[in-house]
Amino acid sequence: MIASRQPEQIVKIVEQYNKEMAKLESNYIDIVIRSEGSFSYQDIMTMPVNSIQLLVERMNNRVEEINKSRK
Repeated sequence: MIASRQPEQIVKIVEQYNKEMAKLESNYIDIVIRSEGSFSYQDIMTMPVNSIQLLVERMNNRVEEINKSRK
């Protein structure tokens, strides 16, 4: 629980949180770019996390299928 932490620990927790947020946002932007306009940033931001995970899995499967068909 963050309320029971010392100030220096809170700073580290917030820094870690900010890094994770930046990483997540980068991943969301990657989805928008790789979907080639099928999904907007707003679409992704309003989706539940489990739906985003499913979308990424399906997109990866599609890329694998395309790569297999090219061989």
